[in-house]
Amino acid sequence: MMLEQVRLPLRHRAFRTVWCGETLSMLGDYSFEVAFVWLVFQETGSAGALAAVLLVQTVPRGVLLLVGGAVTDRVSPRTVMLCSHLVRGTAVGMLGLLAVMDDVQVWHLYALGAVAGVAEAFFMPAQDSILPSLLPTEQIPRGNALVGFGEQGARFLGPLLGASLVAMVGTPAAILLNSGTFFVAAWTVLAAPRRRSDAEESKPLSVIGSEIVEGLRYTRKNREARTVLMIIGAAALSYSGLFAVALPALAKSFSQDSMALGLLLSAWGLGQLTGTIAAVFTGLPRRWGILIIGMTLTEGVAFMLLGVLPNVWLAAATLALLGVGVAYSSDVALPTFIQTRTPEEVLGRINSVMYLPRVVLEPISLAVMGLLVTGDLRVAFAVAAVPVLAVGIRLAFDSGARGLTTATEEPQAAPAAGPGAV
Repeated sequence: MMLEQVRLPLRHRAFRTVWCGETLSMLGDYSFEVAFVWLVFQETGSAGALAAVLLVQTVPRGVLLLVGGAVTDRVSPRTVMLCSHLVRGTAVGMLGLLAVMDDVQVWHLYALGAVAGVAEAFFMPAQDSILPSLLPTEQIPRGNALVGFGEQGARFLGPLLGASLVAMVGTPAAILLNSGTFFVAAWTVLAAPRRRSDAEESKPLSVIGSEIVEGLRYTRKNREARTVLMIIGAAALSYSGLFAVALPALAKSFSQDSMALGLLLSAWGLGQLTGTIAAVFTGLPRRWGILIIGMTLTEGVAFMLLGVLPNVWLAAATLALLGVGVAYSSDVALPTFIQTRTPEEVLGRINSVMYLPRVVLEPISLAVMGLLVTGDLRVAFAVAAVPVLAVGIRLAFDSGARGLTTATEEPQAAPAAGPGAV
């Protein structure tokens, strides 16, 4: 019976097709992550330079994110995801060809970061808004669990694949693999249903600003949304620099080849895969507030521990255990929480607001970690632990946060129609 519940979302052809394409694309992304880090190290020899390249990616993503949410609501998640896949596939493919010709220059890395940042500003709210068009409301939690299963499976296998490709056939192979998966995902997303009304087509572009304001206003009035934003903001400050800069630096301190980084990232992916499988079969915990507060405090302790562990295997085990809890408590529950409480006509904008703390705070996290990893890594990991510990303690004394639940509710009414409101 439980297995039958898991299979229900897969009976919908549109969901099944889009899910397969996006999972393949994520496999390419996580493979590319290792190859790109090593390419930056080869060209610059510096973890600080890696932070600078990633910062270039975050700026356009942060500036355009709310626009991406408004465009998603106006056009459709399907169209936005299609265009984003094509842009990123082309950009990564060009870098792969340059790598094949051994003609990569440092400015190419910055250029790719900028293009990827623009495309991701539109893709991020679109990918979290497409599920309600693929599945009935009652199947969205299981659908999110399957999406998480695909992502965490890719997170587990991708770094190992990327590290193996770099070691055996060179960096260009991993880069070109990622480029190809973008084009496959662009093709599979066409299976999603079209959604565009005549009224939406007739609206002038000048009202996008008003639509963005309406999305911000909707989020500001929702106490639960504000609590979730606080959790996301703390995670952004802690995770962004730690995983993008500090973890590669830690891997390099253990080993001078790409396998140590691949092992750490895959261990994290294996843990999250395990947590997501648990969510697929058991469903989501109703007392999500208690769980997410406990996990936020656990994350802080684990981050401090990572900085003092003596070898890569203990670090990998810590990441795997942490990944189980994070996947179960947030990776599935968070998107379900938002998708089932938000009217579909404003879902793109609300998702863009939920991503906003990540893109605004990520550059700060990257910059701080870029400075700290040049010194004592123990200090860098201790600093990364501070935001999640602080927010975890703050929310532990908040009855509203402790009472957050994943129980499905009817979405609140959309904002009152005004100039430019959808």
